[in-house]
Amino acid sequence: MTILSRSLFAASVSALLAGTALVPGIALAQAPAQATALEPGKAIALTQEQIEGLLVAQPELARLPGAAPDKPDPKAEAQAQAEAEAIVKRNGFASLEEFQDASDTVDAVLGGIDPETKRYVGVTPLLKKQLAALQADKAMPAQEKAEAVKEIEAALAAGEPEKPSPANITLVTRNYARLSAAMAEGDGKPK
Repeated sequence: MTILSRSLFAASVSALLAGTALVPGIALAQAPAQATALEPGKAIALTQEQIEGLLVAQPELARLPGAAPDKPDPKAEAQAQAEAEAIVKRNGFASLEEFQDASDTVDAVLGGIDPETKRYVGVTPLLKKQLAALQADKAMPAQEKAEAVKEIEAALAAGEPEKPSPANITLVTRNYARLSAAMAEGDGKPK
């Protein structure tokens, strides 16, 4: 199960800049996946315009081709970076860095929203809930289950991340349905 994920937005841009195939991220508690320990970006005060920009820019960014990991092509990577910059600027961001900061801030809030209640509860309670569900799952293969339990326990040991600002929690919670739908679409799941 996903332990600490970055949002669909951040994963796409990070993958693009790293020269790998674009693979959208998955929100905490939404689907099985490998955990990723990614460094969080700078938390910013979000605006509704940034949320709108993220939602519009993400599908465009996802369509950019990723570089072949075995054959880095600096020219293709530079072109993809320039296209990504143009996309985020067209959608209200000054730079990819600003886009990334907004994405990371959204993800910090999404990571603590309980998908059942649509309320911010924090990461630790959701991890504990995931751990209990995982341990009760009789259908999951033992090795896969053991790895997932280990990942969740490691995330719990890392402690609760800093709580996002109340204003950011309110804004992301208000847009939760749209953000979740965008993430599900990027993951190949129906809305």
